Amino acid sequence: MSTYFLQIDSLSSNIIIGIVTGVLTTALLYLISRVFIEWVVPWYRSIKYSGIDISGVWETEQEFELSREYSLLNLVQKAERLDGLWTISITENESSHNEIKTYKVEGIIEDRFAILTAKNTDRRQIGISTILVEATGNGYELEGSEVWYSVDNKKIKTNSIFFKRKK
Repeated sequence: MSTYFLQIDSLSSNIIIGIVTGVLTTALLYLISRVFIEWVVPWYRSIKYSGIDISGVWETEQEFELSREYSLLNLVQKAERLDGLWTISITENESSHNEIKTYKVEGIIEDRFAILTAKNTDRRQIGISTILVEATGNGYELEGSEVWYSVDNKKIKTNSIFFKRKK
């Protein structure tokens, strides 16, 4: 009778040990894959990337019907991936009223063409924009077009855009 209980006890402990080692193995493999995806792959891509580097601070001034805008685009580049912040200062014409908007920017660059998507960081406001620019002027200028949703006109609008690298 006592050998029967020892066999059940041994069987249940083997099952528990199997489950615990399976969970630990899964957690270890998950951590290894995350390290590989988050650190090793970006590191390798940055070493392998041989295109133009457009990271840095870019500035532009634009005139519109009702306002003029001055903006700074701060880009961080890792291989072909682009991330950053775009801060726009909007001044209404014939007014001293000034509004600041900040957008989170993500995108990619291929050859000398960059595609950027900007989303307003203030979730209480609508704000989205897509920008396609070409690096020109020995890499110190970005020239292209912007498409955005105009809250004032309640329409999707487009305009040319020209950034210069800030010194």
